[in-house]
Amino acid sequence: MDFYTTAYVESQVSNQETWLFILLSVVLVSLLIIGILTLRNGFTSRYRDLTVILSLIVAFFLGFEYLEYSRIQNYLEDSSRMLTFLKSFSQNQNVPLEQLQVNSLKIRDDMILKVGNTYYAIDFNPEFTSYTLKRVYTISNVNRIIDTEKE
Repeated sequence: MDFYTTAYVESQVSNQETWLFILLSVVLVSLLIIGILTLRNGFTSRYRDLTVILSLIVAFFLGFEYLEYSRIQNYLEDSSRMLTFLKSFSQNQNVPLEQLQVNSLKIRDDMILKVGNTYYAIDFNPEFTSYTLKRVYTISNVNRIIDTEKE
């Protein structure tokens, strides 16, 4: 069973769109440079084709971003909700955040929470504003811990 540390959940909230933003920025800067070269040398130059190609790439990225926007927002909301739950659990149970590990990156019923060497099944109300703990036992003690240092 895979368990995620609090640090990993936190990194997922903050670093989700970084690479796509960098790639889109590089394409936009390239389009700007090629556009300036096209205007300086006239529209009959070799830069005209590059401008058209980069414009189509930008249009593709914008369409892709539009389609992915709601999915990413839902994912960020789920990760943020998980982080809020872990911090609340840590404060309520007086357990350091470093000892908490979960088997899911989004809040769901029957999620397993590992506190040290103890496992709990978490059941939430329909609004995910309160929860109940139930101690559970694992059949196998072989677990994979996913942390930010290992990724």
